[in-house]
Amino acid sequence: MGNLTPQRPHGAVAFLAVLCLAASGCVGLTSSSPAPGITMTPATASVRVGDPQQFSVKVTGLSSTAVTWAVNGVSGGNSTVGTIDSDGLYHSPGTLPNPNAVTVRASSQANPSLEATSTVTLENPVPVVGSINPTTIGLGPFSIEVSGSDYAAGAVVMFGSTALTTTFVSATELTATGNATAAGSVVVTVRNPDPGVITSATSQSLFVTSGQAATAAATARFLEEATFGPTPALVNQVQQTGFASFLNDQFNAPASTYPDPASTVTDLTPTQEVFFTNAVSGPDQLRQRVAFALSEIWVTSGNAIPPQGMAPYMRLLLQDAFTNYRTIMQDVTLSPAMGTYLNMVNNDKPNASANTHANENYARELMQLFTLGLYELNPDGSLQLDSSNNPIPTYGQDTVQAMARAFTGWTYPTQPGSTAQRHNPTYWLGPMVAFDTNHDMAAKALLNGTTLPAGQTAAQDLKGALDDLFNHPNMAPFVSKQLIQHLVTSNPSAAYVGRVADAFTTGSFGSFGSRQRGDMKAVITAILMDPEARRGDDPNTAVPTDGHLREPILFIANLLRAFGATSDGAAPVNSASNLSQPPLRAPSVFNFFPPNYQIPGTSLLGPEFDLQTTATSLARINFVNSYVFGSIGSGTTVDFTPYATLAGTDVNQLVNTLNALLLHGALSSSARASILAAVNAVPSGTNQNLNRAKAAIYLIASSSQYQVEQ
Repeated sequence: MGNLTPQRPHGAVAFLAVLCLAASGCVGLTSSSPAPGITMTPATASVRVGDPQQFSVKVTGLSSTAVTWAVNGVSGGNSTVGTIDSDGLYHSPGTLPNPNAVTVRASSQANPSLEATSTVTLENPVPVVGSINPTTIGLGPFSIEVSGSDYAAGAVVMFGSTALTTTFVSATELTATGNATAAGSVVVTVRNPDPGVITSATSQSLFVTSGQAATAAATARFLEEATFGPTPALVNQVQQTGFASFLNDQFNAPASTYPDPASTVTDLTPTQEVFFTNAVSGPDQLRQRVAFALSEIWVTSGNAIPPQGMAPYMRLLLQDAFTNYRTIMQDVTLSPAMGTYLNMVNNDKPNASANTHANENYARELMQLFTLGLYELNPDGSLQLDSSNNPIPTYGQDTVQAMARAFTGWTYPTQPGSTAQRHNPTYWLGPMVAFDTNHDMAAKALLNGTTLPAGQTAAQDLKGALDDLFNHPNMAPFVSKQLIQHLVTSNPSAAYVGRVADAFTTGSFGSFGSRQRGDMKAVITAILMDPEARRGDDPNTAVPTDGHLREPILFIANLLRAFGATSDGAAPVNSASNLSQPPLRAPSVFNFFPPNYQIPGTSLLGPEFDLQTTATSLARINFVNSYVFGSIGSGTTVDFTPYATLAGTDVNQLVNTLNALLLHGALSSSARASILAAVNAVPSGTNQNLNRAKAAIYLIASSSQYQVEQ
């Protein structure tokens, strides 16, 4: 060993050292005071412009832990490199410095020669897309302005996955040019460049309409989804103004209505007839179509509810169709029709002495059918699975019971001039009212970690329970998928569901929506303008699994509207009943068909096919035959003579016209050849041309290609 010069120990340490050496019994003795030093956490950091970063230091071996902070040698920093306060909270600068790396330093106030540093790499901020102008463009070259915040020099506007040629105007404005090649809705985002390349979390949707290139067939297809059926006049109008303009006009159109039946009326038929007269001739087609979809989700039925209850219930759905899904939840929950149908009215708090408990019917169906579904969902509507690949239940029996107790204490509205009672007599106009002495005021554990506190009123508990459901992650994808199925296609892709669910969550789609979660205008527009909804506008881009079977009510209404029929509603009601779908008379809370019905022998969903039997298939053909060649009832008339002229002069044009109106141009070549042969086999002539036209109409309307809307 070399020469070692031991350090002279001092004080108590020296005394202990001598004792240990004498006794030869002390091992591992060290000084209790650590060496002076400073360490900083984190040692390195990446921080976006405008964002903060917390730093902390550990000072050892010094009597004082106070430090002085600096950025790039400047005490406290400055606006160019960022500032840091006495607690080590660093605020990055508003713009990216050059170079984009800075040094944060902490030095001991007791011994300034002791310091620690961290290297901070500054990155571009996350851009925010606020609005775009215009919100609607036509096919071909276009230019747009994108307003927002935190745009960096070199930022690029993204048109879907395509980078547009972008000009940086300022941190709040970009302009971009591109070329639109297909109609539909395209998501517009902004991508900031390196350092820290990142795409905006916010987006806007740009509607690409066919503009001058829109075909009558594409417009008819859009109207099949947005109305009870296209008419030649409406096709011409929307072809000129564009889809977005039509939606805006419909959102502002006055609502159809349902008159209140007299108290002596026991037959639902007059109210059913109003349903069909509205559907066939009402100008508020989109509102009616959405209300119809809602009635097949939030199901009540004239089988259990009298006409005096069904009429105001349908008015409620028309009134709320363009509001917010949370509003729909509130209004339907307190509807006397729903309260009666699912036993929430006069649902009293549990009574242990009488061995009674809160009725669970409404609470269960509210979660299962109207809001969440049975299993946990991903944002795109796909099932979440546990470690054994099994679906995860959304709720359990305990939640059902808690929800049921939350909905206790409500009774029928108080009739004008009457005094409120514990259980009001049956009355259908207005929302149900609370009678708090009938309400369970104990605490209730719901979903999302929510517990309703004890002592709340019926109104407070109802609000808390509905808010809990409304904010559940399942809500947006569950509701979005069902609305897509009713309006557009039975088998939407997960991506389609996810895009609509995003519109539900943000309450915004392009220029439509209030930016409040659940906004129905945003959801409806997202459904109808989505690229997946619009891809079939060109038959060459259609996907075979798109679309859905026309349920009987839509099948009948479409044909009546297509040919300008006038109707008092009686015949359509009878015809729909023959096809197993009498309006407003669903057989159960599960509607006429469940949304998850799978077509036998396939992996495809086909809810409406649950009504398709040998009997109803024949009834459809018989309806078309009576409609075209005879009569479906004295109160419904139709005139096919406008098509007789074409039948006498140009059969090809006749078939083309019907193909555009009824099948949006999707008639197959083999079916077309068969129809042409059949029509040409009918003798021509002044007295025969109408029969030729009717033959063409019958063959198309009774075909499987018409019955399945794609």
